[in-house]
Amino acid sequence: MARTELVYRGRDEDPEKKRRPRATWGDYVRPWLAAPALIPGGYFTHWMWGDAGVYTGLAAAAIAAAGGVVTYAAHRLTGARTWYAHHIATAMTGGAGAWLALATVFGPERPLMDALLIGGAAAAAVSNVHLWARGQGTNEAAPAKGRVLPSFEEIAAKLRLRDVRARLVSDTDMQQRHELTLENGETAESIQGRAKELASAYGVAPGAIRVIEDQSRADRAELVITKKDVMGKLIPWQGLPPAHVGAGIADHPLHLGTYEDGEPFFNQITNRHSLTVGMAGAGKSVYGKVKMVQVAARADTFTLAIDLAKGRQTLGPIEGAIGWPAYTKAAARAQLAAVKRAIKARANHLADQGHAQWVPGCGLTFLHLLVEEAAEVVDFEEIVEVARVARSTGIHLDLSLQRATWGNLDTDTRANLGDGICFGVRDFADASFVLPDYVTEAGCDPSRWRKSKPGAAYAAIEHTDPDRHVVAVKMFGPPTTDPKDENRDLKAAADALPNQDEKLDPVTRAAFGKEYADFLESRGRTATAAPVLSVPVVETGPADDVDDEELIVDADMEPIVLTTPDDDPEISGDLDTSIPDDLEQDFTLPVRKKGTKASAEEARAAVDALLEDWGAGHQFKATDFKSALADLGVERGRSWFYTQLSALADDGRVRYDDASGVWTVQEAHALAAA
Repeated sequence: MARTELVYRGRDEDPEKKRRPRATWGDYVRPWLAAPALIPGGYFTHWMWGDAGVYTGLAAAAIAAAGGVVTYAAHRLTGARTWYAHHIATAMTGGAGAWLALATVFGPERPLMDALLIGGAAAAAVSNVHLWARGQGTNEAAPAKGRVLPSFEEIAAKLRLRDVRARLVSDTDMQQRHELTLENGETAESIQGRAKELASAYGVAPGAIRVIEDQSRADRAELVITKKDVMGKLIPWQGLPPAHVGAGIADHPLHLGTYEDGEPFFNQITNRHSLTVGMAGAGKSVYGKVKMVQVAARADTFTLAIDLAKGRQTLGPIEGAIGWPAYTKAAARAQLAAVKRAIKARANHLADQGHAQWVPGCGLTFLHLLVEEAAEVVDFEEIVEVARVARSTGIHLDLSLQRATWGNLDTDTRANLGDGICFGVRDFADASFVLPDYVTEAGCDPSRWRKSKPGAAYAAIEHTDPDRHVVAVKMFGPPTTDPKDENRDLKAAADALPNQDEKLDPVTRAAFGKEYADFLESRGRTATAAPVLSVPVVETGPADDVDDEELIVDADMEPIVLTTPDDDPEISGDLDTSIPDDLEQDFTLPVRKKGTKASAEEARAAVDALLEDWGAGHQFKATDFKSALADLGVERGRSWFYTQLSALADDGRVRYDDASGVWTVQEAHALAAA
C-alpha cells in the first residue's frame, strides 16, 4: 500500500498551550445551561407527537436516529482530540439524543426530568473541572496515548486537501496511523511537494514530514504520525542474547537497533553485502562493533576486519571478536589476497557439494569482512572484485565510508553491495548515493541529523519489507554518552567469546595460506585444527595416494573423497614445501587486463592532450574518460582516473553535474579568468 508518513518531533512545550485563552466565568456557566435547554425541546416534541398514536413511535425513532448520526459525527470529528473532547462530548451528544426521544413519548416529567438534571449537572461539573485543570497547566492534551495531534480533517481544511480522505486506524503512545484515500488523480507525489506546508500545519520541523510512495496503488496511502522521537535518545546495547551465543548465523537475525515506531530492527546478513555510510560522530563505528561482536558470537562464523584510517583505535578494544584484523596497507593487501584465494576454494567446495550458494551445514564457516573507512584501502578495485564474486560463497562484505560519492565508489559497486545503511551525513547528496530513490524521494534525509543524533540511520536492507526502509532506525549505542564508556560492554562481550580461529573451516584455512599463518605467528599463536562443519571431506591428490590416516569425523559415515586435478603436474612438493609468493595469481577474477603502463609524465600529457582534442563544451562520463585514455596507452586503476577528474575539477578545467553524472570540458578563457 502507498504510505504517507508524517513524523512528529516532540517539543518540550505544547505550542497549543500558548495559544489557548484563559477560561472566563462564561465558560464555567455555559455547561450548566445545556441540560435546562433540553427541557423546552422535550415539551415541544411531546406536544407535537406525544398523542399521535403510531406516529409517536415513528417520531421517537426518527429523533433517536438523528441523535445517533450526530453522535457518530461527534465521535469521528473528535477522535484525534483530547480525552474530554472525544469521550465526554460523544457521551453528552448521545445522551441528549436519547433523552429527547424518550421525552417525545413519555413527556419531560419525572423520572426523565430528574435524570436530565442530575446527568446534566454531572456533565457540567466535569466540564468545569476540565476548564480549571487546563488553567492550572495540567495539559489535558497529553493523555496516556501521548501528545494529541490535530485531526487530519483540520489539516486538510487548512491546506485545502479536498481530494484526500483519512480513516484513523490506530493510536498508540508511539504513533498515530491513518488510511488515506487519494481521489480525482491525486497522488503521493503531489503531497511530497507540500511537505513544508504539512510541517507548518502540524507545528513540526520541516524534516519531520515524510511522504512515502507505493508502487502498487497510487490512489492509496497511509499517514503515520510519530509522537515520540527516539532518534535523539540513547538506546544502550543490552549485550548478547543468550539464545544467539553459539547458534548458527542463519538461525537468528542480528538485533541491531529499534525503529522509531518502537519495532525492533533485525538484519539477516547471509547472501548479501552491506554499504554503511555516515560522517564522523554519527555512530557508524559503534554500529559496526556491535554488529561484529554479534556475528563473532555465532558458532559457524569467522570475522575479518580492515581499518587503515585509525588502526587499532576503533577496533582494537573488540579484537577478541575479530579472527583476523589488518591495520596497515601491507596487512590489508595480504588479507585481501587470502580472501580472493578463499573465494575460489570455497566456490569449488560448494560446487562439489552440489550447492549453488553457501547454506548452513555446507562445511564452510560464514565469513564477515568489515572494511572501515574503505576509501583508505590502497587498492579499492580489489574490494570491488571481491564484492562481485564473494556473496554466494558465504562471505559478507561490509564497507564503511564517511561518504560514498562517485570519487570512491561507483554505481556498479553500490549495486553489488545490496544493503544500504545511512547514518547522519553532511548533505543530502551523500545520502542519495546510499539510499534508493524511493527512500530519498519520500523525504528521508539523514543530513538533517548530521552528527547531532548518533546512531540514527535509515536502513534499506533486503531482510525487511521496503515499507520499513523509510522508517528511521536508532542503532544500539554505548551504555552512556561518556566517551570513556563506549567500549566497556563491547570489550567485555568480545573478550568472553571463544577463540575465533577455532571455528575456521579447513578449506578456508588452507586457502588463507601463508598470510594467515604469518598473522597467527605475529600474535604468538598457531593455527588451530578446526572440526569439519558438515560431512567429512578429504581433499587429496590422485586417488591412489589416499592413505589410512584420512580424517573421518563419523566412523559410521562413509567419507566423501574429492579428487582435485593437478593444475601444474611439473611442480612437485609436500606439506613442508613453502607456498610461492605469487600464489594469488592462480585465482582469476574478472579484473581488467592492463597493457603497458605509461609513465606518470606521459599519463598527465595524455590527459592534457585528450582535453585539448575534445575541446570546450564536450560532455563525457567517467567511463568515456577512462576508455579514451586507454586508447592513448594510459592504463590505470579506477581510483587513479577519479583522482585525475577531481584534480581537473579543482583546477576549473572540467565541471561535474551531480544530476546527470556528466562532466563538461570548460572554456579556456574561463579558466584563465578564474
